[in-house]
Amino acid sequence: MPKLIKSDALILKRIRHGDTSLIVHAFTRDFGRVPFIAKGARSGGKKPPVPLIPVVVLEFVWSPSTRSELQLLREWSLVDGFGAIHRDYVKLAWAQAAVEVLARTLSGEEEHERLFEITLAYLRALGDTSDRFENLFILFRLHALRELGYELSLSIREDERGAVFYVPGRGIVPGTPSGRAPAGGIRIQPGTWKSLGALAKHGFSGAGRFRLQKNARAEVERVLDAAYRHAFDRWGKLESLKLLAPMEAFAGQGSRGPSQRPGEKAGGRS
Repeated sequence: MPKLIKSDALILKRIRHGDTSLIVHAFTRDFGRVPFIAKGARSGGKKPPVPLIPVVVLEFVWSPSTRSELQLLREWSLVDGFGAIHRDYVKLAWAQAAVEVLARTLSGEEEHERLFEITLAYLRALGDTSDRFENLFILFRLHALRELGYELSLSIREDERGAVFYVPGRGIVPGTPSGRAPAGGIRIQPGTWKSLGALAKHGFSGAGRFRLQKNARAEVERVLDAAYRHAFDRWGKLESLKLLAPMEAFAGQGSRGPSQRPGEKAGGRS
């Protein structure tokens, strides 16, 4: 019997294999992205095991293989089911979006224990938060960029008044002397970038109490999308968030709670 390996894991991708098995790509705490084959995972049996689904933390036990890329998954058990997320369709969509980010950016060659912990912190905060889910997701994407080696600098001159520009690969730069945008630049109001820095200081625990104005949020999302497209070949629109588009259009201002609540922080430019 080969030595068994154990690690907590998040499911990134599932592929049916044969009549009863699954091929599972997982983000493990200790080994990064690992592909597994789970024989009989779809057969059930007298006592079905914990289902291999996204947005739960599982403990995996597997046999290492040097002959195949696929590792043989022998056992798995539930560590955290994130019940508050699975009971809420909107929260589940935001959680699935984070899984999509990881699935498109993680390779199987690097360990990312800190990113694993950041992902758990994001999911726990999502379960505890009642609104402003988009703020949590912005922070998650900022953290993921940093951990994957593409950190965005949030610093900007305090006395900056004119529009600045984000240029993929260069970061935040001022406009040209003629006032035109540099090649490939995305216009950003200085207040937007300062608000993003303030949101980052709140962290996951305080993000739900911070109001990022609608126009500022749109600018931030354009910058994040450009940063991910520049860094990762497989980047594109996140399928999970498309399901929220009709709800956002109806609400008029993103996720729940369009009006500012007493005592919350406001940021950005409208």
